Amino acid sequence: MDIARPVDPSALTPSRDRAFALAMLCFWALVTSWQQWGRWAEDLSAVYMAGWLWHSGQQALIYDAPPAFFGGAADSWLPAMQALGIAGQTTYAYVYPPLWAVLAAPLAGLLSPQGFFDLVAAVQVPMLAASAWLAGRILKPAAMPWWIWSAISLVILNLSIQSHLAIWQNQPTITVGFLTLLAFERLGAGRSVAAGIALALAAAIKLTPAAFVLLFLLDGQRQATLAFAVAGAALGLLSIALAGWPAHQAFLDSLALVKGVAFLTAVNTSLFTAAVALGSALGFLPMPPLQDPLIVYHHGIPGWLSPAVSLLALAVVAAFARVLRPLPGRLRRGLGLIALSIIVALLGPLGWLHYYLVPLLLLPGLLGVLPVRRAAVLIALVGVPSLSFVFPAIALLPWPIANYTWMMCAAWAVVLVGVFAAARRARA
Repeated sequence: MDIARPVDPSALTPSRDRAFALAMLCFWALVTSWQQWGRWAEDLSAVYMAGWLWHSGQQALIYDAPPAFFGGAADSWLPAMQALGIAGQTTYAYVYPPLWAVLAAPLAGLLSPQGFFDLVAAVQVPMLAASAWLAGRILKPAAMPWWIWSAISLVILNLSIQSHLAIWQNQPTITVGFLTLLAFERLGAGRSVAAGIALALAAAIKLTPAAFVLLFLLDGQRQATLAFAVAGAALGLLSIALAGWPAHQAFLDSLALVKGVAFLTAVNTSLFTAAVALGSALGFLPMPPLQDPLIVYHHGIPGWLSPAVSLLALAVVAAFARVLRPLPGRLRRGLGLIALSIIVALLGPLGWLHYYLVPLLLLPGLLGVLPVRRAAVLIALVGVPSLSFVFPAIALLPWPIANYTWMMCAAWAVVLVGVFAAARRARA
């Protein structure tokens, strides 16, 4: 006769494991929200200014930008900033679709700039914690307890320069990353329509998430793709209805300005910028001051360079599509999401460090796909130079911003190769 063993009250059951992991993330969100409270957010200030300009009837100024586009606000914004009492603060040009300026307008009319930042931080910091959980839902190794996944995620959120910049700037990328991860978590849960809508919302904030619909197609998710198209079209029509076409034309013109410029700084890890800096090092372009932390290239950029990088991106995407197609759905989506999130940042026109938060949060999933030592090396390759206390050491390099950009581009390229190898290994 079998006698049931008494349950050890101290045993870490699956439900306790999840509860402990969630408690860790929630505690981090509370502490980080408190730390962020009252801090000026340079990137988010552009959204507030766009909303305030719309609210005050100065819609024509929203997409004004400095001559080089990067590095501050347009002179036409200075009277509005003086009226708001923030003339001494740093803000940047507004680069988002007009819809968000219209929706921010009522809040800008009710709240001070700092009140707006605090409200957004109270939403976005918990989103960042939730992103770690969603990443685990997508690619956590089955043998790894949830509390360990959360502990690794908290190391990333606490110590990476990518997370530090996103939180410090209260960057809308946090919401975009959350929605992107939510889309693929919902896809794994069989909620295709919700997945499509979440991705459409992400693409309505920043256009680049639209590229992730390729993973819907690769996964044979027709319903999710249709939901993405319908929701995206609805958001586009809503934006035009609320803001009018002239505002959208100004938005498109501002994007054209960005395409004609290369911005070399240590927080922009893109192959395009790295190649332009290499052109200076080889003597094909003027050599800027080595210690200048912000360098904008206006002229002399070869016309073929941007199309060449785009063709390379398409070739890499095609190679991944071929190797990912035979994999089981969860693994195909997880590895595909890591790969495409790296490709979009590394081979796109701009690769701001906070764009790499999504792949960073997913990378621990490689521990369940590759041999542990190999996966750990790949994670360390991008993880160590990304540590917020290591990042300042780039000042010791001969050409700090270019050397760091080259190093990080090479590291992420190696990780991309490692993800490709993981996909091939999973096929075998």
